Amino acid sequence: MTVALERTLDALGSHRVIEPAGALPQNAWKLDNTPVAHANEILCEVEMLCIDSASFKQISDACDGDAHRIAEHIKNNVSERGKQHNPVTGSGGMFVGSVLQVGEQLPKAIDLKIG
Repeated sequence: MTVALERTLDALGSHRVIEPAGALPQNAWKLDNTPVAHANEILCEVEMLCIDSASFKQISDACDGDAHRIAEHIKNNVSERGKQHNPVTGSGGMFVGSVLQVGEQLPKAIDLKIG
């Protein structure tokens, strides 16, 4: 069972926060990123991750500009934290992707389709 399923679903997504308790997802250290759309969530397939320039520069510098090391650094960060959130800069990014699943509560609130 995911951490999120053990908690009451929260409109702002705090049910996904693993640590620290009480944080919102954006500034949380670690999230439950289990790929299941709960009733108030959207499951997306990420096609591209767009990292902000300050974070990318910091990661690139830490990896001596090596593309393979940069990719591994980002993958490890996402694996450890459940999201792209650079612990050095405190910044994250945006993704480009498509909707795979829409939680059962959302069609009443927003006009969003799979695809």
